[in-house]
Amino acid sequence: MFFCGCNLQVLNITNVGFNLQGFGNLNLLLFFLFAFSFTVKGQTLTLYSFPPPHPYRWNSPHRLLVSTIRNYLSKSACRPSRMLGHMVVELKKDTAVFLTGMTSDKATDLKRSIVKDKIGLGVLFEPVSGHLEKKSQLQTELKLRTETYKAAFISFKISDSVYHYLLAYIDSFKLRGYDKIYNGLNEPRAGTGSGCTAFGISFLELIDALIPEYSSNWAVHIKVPEKLIGDNRIQKKIKLSRVFFTFKWATGKTAFKKLTLYEPYLIYQWVNKIWKKDLNNPTANYQFIKTGNARGLLVDSRSSLPVKPMFTK
Repeated sequence: MFFCGCNLQVLNITNVGFNLQGFGNLNLLLFFLFAFSFTVKGQTLTLYSFPPPHPYRWNSPHRLLVSTIRNYLSKSACRPSRMLGHMVVELKKDTAVFLTGMTSDKATDLKRSIVKDKIGLGVLFEPVSGHLEKKSQLQTELKLRTETYKAAFISFKISDSVYHYLLAYIDSFKLRGYDKIYNGLNEPRAGTGSGCTAFGISFLELIDALIPEYSSNWAVHIKVPEKLIGDNRIQKKIKLSRVFFTFKWATGKTAFKKLTLYEPYLIYQWVNKIWKKDLNNPTANYQFIKTGNARGLLVDSRSSLPVKPMFTK
């Protein structure tokens, strides 16, 4: 057997390259115990992406609003339903597993901001109360999603020092109270708020593993018109009808606010796309692994070191 990110897969002993004929029973047992203990040890960082019930369409404010309404009205077999999608972070060392994810305290907070407070697309930048989920909260959901194709993931082999550095990052994140701010500017290391994916991506930033391929395929980059961004502090209200009848993002000299957002559905879609395109490609940049029925990719980042400070503020 050998360890691939989150699952154990059977290694065909006829391809190992050893002649086992003549081994006594004891020697054979010792051989397998040695092989298992040698290969199963190690550390991994895994980002699990849970897609929303339906893809979000970022072509225009109109399309985004329509897809948001569709997701809020949909029914999901998974609980919690994760109408926005979700990302779970797993740190694993040998048999020890740490799971967490950034989430809001109340799923209704962002909905209230749109419907009652009428801040329009200001909801994309609105900080609400949040917390880091515990392992006990995520284990059952993760198992269900990986068994029902409702997840995809990417795993990184990491060194022991990186493993402990990332655990310390989580502890420090909570000690600073940064876990109490969900959404906002989505800059977790600056303490200005963090969505679930921004929190997961910050781990890749810390170990210099956020390559351009991920940024270009996982992230949404848009210019949100200021006329669609409401603000309760200055009593700037935005009716949903104004968002509904806006069919393009800001262009030219139109005042805007930039948004870069790592999207769970895009990550889920990208992993499955790589599987379909390169599974049988011997020169592929990734190893292909599965947990249950969920497809994943494995990257060897053991040579990467923590090259950035935990926090920028």
